[in-house]
Amino acid sequence: MSATNKVVRIALSGGLIGLLFTNPRRALDKAINDANANGWRCHQILPHSERNLLVVLLQLVVLLLTLGMWTWGAGYILLLEQKPGGGARQTTPRSGPQLLQ
Repeated sequence: MSATNKVVRIALSGGLIGLLFTNPRRALDKAINDANANGWRCHQILPHSERNLLVVLLQLVVLLLTLGMWTWGAGYILLLEQKPGGGARQTTPRSGPQLLQ
C-alpha cells in the first residue's frame, strides 16, 4: 500500500498587526505538532504567496480600508504524509503505573 498525503495551508496575518503579532515559527511548530500527534509526518514546507491578481488586489483594498492595520498575508503550505496503518498514536503516561489490557 502507498502512503496517504495531505496538504495543509498555514495563513499568516499581514499589515501592521501581522508585523507585530504574527510569529511564523510558532504557527509552523503548532501545525506540525498537531499533525504529528495525529500520526502525520511533515514531508515538505513550501512558502505560499498569492498568484491570483484578483486576490492581490483584494488584499490591497483591505489593507487600504484598514489604514494599513490588517490584511491576510502569505503563509506556508505543509505537505504531510501518513504511512498505511499510521493513525493517531496512543500515548502512555511517562510516570506512574501502566495498566495492561
